[in-house]
Amino acid sequence: MKKILILILVFIFSLGSLALFSSTAAGDYHVQDGVLYSFTGLTTTVRIPADVYYIADFAFKDNTRINRVIMHDNVKIIGNEAFYGCTALKTVEGTEGVAEVGAYAFHGTPFFLNQNTDIIKLNSVVIGGEAKGELYLDDSVRSIAPYAFAENTEITSVKATNSLTSVGEGAFYRCTSLKTVDVGRSLSFIGPLAFYSTRFTGEYSGDFVVLGDGILVEYRGNSAEVILPETIKRIGGGAFYYNTDIQKVSIPEGVTSIDARAFMNCTKLSFVAFPQSLKVIGDEAFAKCKVLDDITIPEKVEVMGESIFYGCKALENVSFKNLTNIPKGTFSHCSSLKALNLPGGITSIGEKAFENCTALTDIAISEEVTEIGVGAFSGADNLTVSAKQGSYAYEYCVNTGVNVIKAGDANYDNKLNIRDATAIQKHTAGVITLSFTEAVRADANFDGKINVRDATYIQKILAGMI
Repeated sequence: MKKILILILVFIFSLGSLALFSSTAAGDYHVQDGVLYSFTGLTTTVRIPADVYYIADFAFKDNTRINRVIMHDNVKIIGNEAFYGCTALKTVEGTEGVAEVGAYAFHGTPFFLNQNTDIIKLNSVVIGGEAKGELYLDDSVRSIAPYAFAENTEITSVKATNSLTSVGEGAFYRCTSLKTVDVGRSLSFIGPLAFYSTRFTGEYSGDFVVLGDGILVEYRGNSAEVILPETIKRIGGGAFYYNTDIQKVSIPEGVTSIDARAFMNCTKLSFVAFPQSLKVIGDEAFAKCKVLDDITIPEKVEVMGESIFYGCKALENVSFKNLTNIPKGTFSHCSSLKALNLPGGITSIGEKAFENCTALTDIAISEEVTEIGVGAFSGADNLTVSAKQGSYAYEYCVNTGVNVIKAGDANYDNKLNIRDATAIQKHTAGVITLSFTEAVRADANFDGKINVRDATYIQKILAGMI
């Protein structure tokens, strides 16, 4: 009887041990809004939770325990270096839904290293390979991941069908033997440095290297004033990167996107004529354009990336409409920016958005702003924010030590009274002229205009009507 009891106990213990080492607790995954940020489990097999559509950058990086990953159809995006350095990872399953893969997502894994083929794919995304000579991409390929073939010196040509729609950043970076590229008109996105330092761009006949559906890959000219051809629909990432000749550029109607780092480090660029068709400006598009001093962002722009004007030391005048947020680092280190009126409609200001704007004295922020990131105004020690008392922005400034005054305080006496309404009325009648900073403070209703409506708005506040 004792032997039977012992055997039963051993069996139960073995089941418990099996459960311990083969199952994964929900708490092992850090998931928020469908994004898997990290994994802390000890199992060798990982099953991606059913509600995950995005495996974030570095989520499993350098996990040397896992050897098998099971995904599902809802996983659409795998981030940069998501499984980088997972030295035991041999098997990746269930990738039929994957549409986008970041840079070096599986580098350093047996799964990646043991596939000695021309191309390595996850669903329709090429993530690397040992291609030599002509690289042919058939109808099953829709995109090429960032840096997929970087520094492959044996590829001489690339040919793709009309199924190819996207070539990621640095996809053929320093492929020094790559001479010819033949892709279809369906190609609509090319990332920064995708063909950097290739024979294809180096020997291209003409100033404008264009691929796919009117994508400007690279400008090879040395003119001070550049007028882009009307056939261009998109300025690809890094197209003018580190061009130290260009001073003025005219972008034609029909261009809808200026991609990441398109004009970064154009140190002599002082003027940009934007088209009204523009909808997207990518990360760092104009970063470190040191003499760019005046920017008007077209009304149709809906999407702005991070750090677009980072380090634009001469930038003094900026105007825009219809934006809903000021992304992270947008005006960081813009040391000549003095005043800015953030129009109604903006709901958030990102981290370090105005970091080290040392000349910045005035910003007007409407009550629609309900989120301000960490360090948004760090280093802007001379700043005074104009905001409605009781608003999120007003309370944020009070709590973080940023000087704040009530919106409408045109005479800057730290009081909102009839004198401010009178000053606005006199300005409207042409009796006096408010300075730009006074006008920023005077725009009580945040419509971007100084008129009788602001005076009326102030009077209603004083009367307790609003």
